[in-house]
Amino acid sequence: MKKEKGWDDEENEVQSNWAKFNVPLEDKIFGTLISKKQTKSNLPGSEGKLVNVYDIKADEGLFHVLDEKKKVVPEAVKINANEIYSVGGTVVIDRQMTNIQVGQKIGLKFIEEKPSKTKGFAPAKIIKVYAPKNEDGTPQMDEEFMAKKEVQEF
Repeated sequence: MKKEKGWDDEENEVQSNWAKFNVPLEDKIFGTLISKKQTKSNLPGSEGKLVNVYDIKADEGLFHVLDEKKKVVPEAVKINANEIYSVGGTVVIDRQMTNIQVGQKIGLKFIEEKPSKTKGFAPAKIIKVYAPKNEDGTPQMDEEFMAKKEVQEF
């Protein structure tokens, strides 16, 4: 007789999805901004500092992860439609995201690395934020998401 699996079975564990940006011009995500929040950083040297996190319901994208030796794994991770991914804020991303509304269609793309101005520090990753517009110049919004959001807020 096969044992029924419980809700707390390993395969039911929900994983955090963080979009990674490791290969210029290839790593990117496009979808709907579903939330902006602040959380305390766990990064070494920045522990406890408030950082912005942007949650995106993906339409498409891909990114590369690093192996144990911090080398890029050649095969990209495909981001599937409707998966939720988080993107950590940086000074540049946060500045670009200032005028982005929850429910708006956005894309983030890793463009290039620039050498650090401080010796011994990692290069800066240049990630651009894109916000497509409708023909009339208004931001593209995810109408289905906005309709659900209005129902929830009612």
